[in-house]
Amino acid sequence: MDRPLKIAFVHPGNARDVRTWSGTLYFSKASIERHIGTVTDLTPAPIRLFPYQAARKLVRSISGRNYSFHHDMSLARRYGRYFSKLLARDRYDLIFCPGGANTLAFLETDVPIIYYSDATWRSVRNFYSDYTNVISRTARGGDELERLTLERSSIILYPSYWAAASATEDYGIDPGRVHVTFLGANLINPPAREAVLPRKIGTPIRLLMVGVSWEIKGGAIAREALVRLLEMGLDAGLTVVGCTAPAGAEHPRMTVIPFLNKQIPEERGLFERLWQEADFFILPTRFEAAGLVFCEASAYALPAITTDIGGIPSLVREGRNGHTLPLEAGGGRYAEVIAEIARDPERYQALCRSSREEFETRLNWDAWGKSLAAIIGDTFPAFRGRLPD
Repeated sequence: MDRPLKIAFVHPGNARDVRTWSGTLYFSKASIERHIGTVTDLTPAPIRLFPYQAARKLVRSISGRNYSFHHDMSLARRYGRYFSKLLARDRYDLIFCPGGANTLAFLETDVPIIYYSDATWRSVRNFYSDYTNVISRTARGGDELERLTLERSSIILYPSYWAAASATEDYGIDPGRVHVTFLGANLINPPAREAVLPRKIGTPIRLLMVGVSWEIKGGAIAREALVRLLEMGLDAGLTVVGCTAPAGAEHPRMTVIPFLNKQIPEERGLFERLWQEADFFILPTRFEAAGLVFCEASAYALPAITTDIGGIPSLVREGRNGHTLPLEAGGGRYAEVIAEIARDPERYQALCRSSREEFETRLNWDAWGKSLAAIIGDTFPAFRGRLPD
């Protein structure tokens, strides 16, 4: 094999911090190093965001509308100047940037670009709460940055067919440059198969919900599902991790853990035990571009009961690693699906096995890296001999 490919990793955030973008930068970089070539980490960008953050608060307080500085053309130009200078100092074969249209739009380089994102601007505008009721500066900037980035990227990666369709249909991008490569579970030490299988359903039925927003992730619906299960005569409990429930939402069979820091061994251990001890992962989310938690649920052989929205159906395959319900489904419908599966132990065990298989075959970072390596080889035949076997 000739010398390995040399990849420049660019992003405003710190790819060495497992907490950045829920760990996607950290794990994607590690996968590229294992399966594609050597990575030069050029992150993060030392640009102070305080003025933009202050402007966001000011706009919100005065107009009641949203301003996203991540989609601001002036900030994107600053990122472009900074990373252009860094890239000019060395020679690279490829540039990889995850979730950074504002990083790539004004980059001055002839090096081929690989761009990864979980959504396009048009797919999330007026869908995700932060990008609803935005000021015109954000609306124009978001769309223009997306267009510039997609047009100049040689390889465009998405974790769902929903997002990929937006790139080709909303922005007219050549489908030959757009690829679906599923996410992996952002787990430092994924559980071994024998540690999570076989699973047996018992009592109480233990539901686990993980999300940073009670409202967006459908906490009220998950709570309603718990109540309905109890009304159906089934012993059940719900643990919510990552957010706080509003006043009045308390329930004696619901435990809320607002935050767990995976960097702290004790808290990471608790998080892992919660996955291990649960029977179902429930997430009646109101919006989701992809959802790393579904990969993590599959790693633990845990069926996901969630919403048929956004990119979720690409990660949660119906009847394989869970079930997706319509957006309008209430807690009662979630309870019915959970009860039906729980009352059939053989069906439950089969669903757990196939959930784990989804993790082992496609929802892991090694599968992602191998898929990207194949795409690079097809797109740039001259690079094939420099890719690891």
